[in-house]
Amino acid sequence: MLQKMRDQTQSTAFKVLVGIIVFVLAVFGFGTFNLFSTGDPGVASVNGQDITQNMLVSAAERERRRIAGQLGGEFDPSLIDPVRLQSAVLEQLVSRSLMSQAANDLGVGASRALIDAAVVRNPTFQVDDAFSQDTYLAAVRALGYSPQEFLEETGEMLTLQHLQDGISNTAILTDRELRTQARLLNQRRDLAFLAFDPDVFADQVEVIEEDVAVRYEENQLDYMTQESLDLAYVALSWQGLLNDSEIAVSEEDLVSAYESDRALAPASEERRGSHILLQVSDDRTAEDAQKALVAVKERIAAGESFAELAAELSEDPVSAKAGGDLGFVGPGIFDPGFEAALFAMDVGEVSDPVLTDFGYHLIRLEEVRVREYPTLEEQRAEIEMRLRRAQAEALFVDRVRELDNLAFEEPNSLQGIADAMGLEIQTATGVTRDAGEGLFENSVLREAAFSEEVLESGFNSAAVEYAPSSTVVMRVSERHRPAPIPFDEVQADIREEIVAERARRMADEAHETALARIDAGESVAGVADEYGLQWQRYEMVRRNSTEVPAEVLQSAFSLQRPPAGGKSVGEVQLADGDSAVVTVTRVEDIEADALSDSEISGVQTFLADRASRTDFEGFYQSIEAEASIRRPE
Repeated sequence: MLQKMRDQTQSTAFKVLVGIIVFVLAVFGFGTFNLFSTGDPGVASVNGQDITQNMLVSAAERERRRIAGQLGGEFDPSLIDPVRLQSAVLEQLVSRSLMSQAANDLGVGASRALIDAAVVRNPTFQVDDAFSQDTYLAAVRALGYSPQEFLEETGEMLTLQHLQDGISNTAILTDRELRTQARLLNQRRDLAFLAFDPDVFADQVEVIEEDVAVRYEENQLDYMTQESLDLAYVALSWQGLLNDSEIAVSEEDLVSAYESDRALAPASEERRGSHILLQVSDDRTAEDAQKALVAVKERIAAGESFAELAAELSEDPVSAKAGGDLGFVGPGIFDPGFEAALFAMDVGEVSDPVLTDFGYHLIRLEEVRVREYPTLEEQRAEIEMRLRRAQAEALFVDRVRELDNLAFEEPNSLQGIADAMGLEIQTATGVTRDAGEGLFENSVLREAAFSEEVLESGFNSAAVEYAPSSTVVMRVSERHRPAPIPFDEVQADIREEIVAERARRMADEAHETALARIDAGESVAGVADEYGLQWQRYEMVRRNSTEVPAEVLQSAFSLQRPPAGGKSVGEVQLADGDSAVVTVTRVEDIEADALSDSEISGVQTFLADRASRTDFEGFYQSIEAEASIRRPE
């Protein structure tokens, strides 16, 4: 089966899967998607399990925010094509659903203790090498989770990681494979290549005025201005409705929202605990671990340092380095049994041994702090803005409907719309099908501007929503049709075009002739001199050399071993489009016995990683082939 998996190495779905695994390792992803939820229409399904419209919209919005965040504040999120984004996100959701189902069928999962540990030990949530409850909650809220949702999400991510590890770790690498591959991977070759750069031949090209004039006349459509539009438009967004007279936030509304926020806020009390962990294993029973910790507690009661004993005895390597310190946490983070003990103690108290999935713990409460919830006055501005935004977004829906109706009822002018809705008529000039400034950098708006209704009939557009809660109605105020560019303005460009084309043709012809002559045994140096070119030579290079162009390297290592005193000849197209002749004059095999331990280790790692990826790809392809997947038409 594994060999069959290895044979199935070409799959576009695997690229999607790689994205899923990166997403797993990063923990932060599209967010929590309850794949069994109902109540909104399904857009796809995996083995009868729906991916709903709400799930897709939420996932796409989170991905949009992630992309915008990575690209920085100067990036305009509206430039992201929403259709392409949703398509890519949908494939991610399909792959994730498929993998989650496979994990469930195979009984792969993650315990609550493992989930807790992953969260607490995540460097993202640590301050000064200790878990920070404030940092954790801030990050979780920024991603749109509740703490419980984030724990569920982390559990699913860990499950998918376990599944990947379980499949990948079955890869087998024999000693014979290692020795054979090590010899091939470390093979060295003497190679050279001769590039035929058209610029070298440009000086030999002659272009007369008639050539330029004929090109201009015969290809007139290539030398036309691009059609452009001057547009008038009105824009409506929820931001513009924040101070609308229909929006009102009363003191009662503020107080009610404040009290609701306060009731939903995480517990204000946080506790900092330390622990000593003894695991239960084949070498230590649960009873032995419990007895050992009872003895440790007696040593602490006798005056020994909890922190020193934790550093010496605890089998939690992360917290042991900090004397067992786990940092401040609130409820809902640790294993329920561990948490119950921690929140039942007084400061300085040491618990009896507590059993979790990790083993037995001895816990000491180090410190308690109570965070004061902000006052209404401290929260007033934020709450009022939130309430205004909610009303503005609701009002926006009604206003868009009104805007769309007015655009249809008064199709020949924007003035009536502007007067009725209190909007300003704005203008944009020089908008083409491919480019525009300001709002019209957005492709959705440009497409609407060049629609038949707007461009040919001269009517107002419908209300076009080009970004969330942002809409435009537009009309053409002036149309600039394509026109010939004067010959004098393009003459120099046409001359350059002709020179480049003829030089490229001369270079290609020279390449073909040179290849045949070198293959027939002529002197490589003589051929190069004849064309005024120079060979680039490299001695004893490996397959992973970074000093040789990748295309040349690949071509050189695909050529047959040259005969004694002879050469193998090939050709390749370089990344810049130039053609080149490639020769190999010597091949030297490096046996595995001649490699250092570090080199052998590197080969082992490379081959094992490749085999693991291939096995995992094969597994995914097999479950995908057997699955019933419905995608949008």
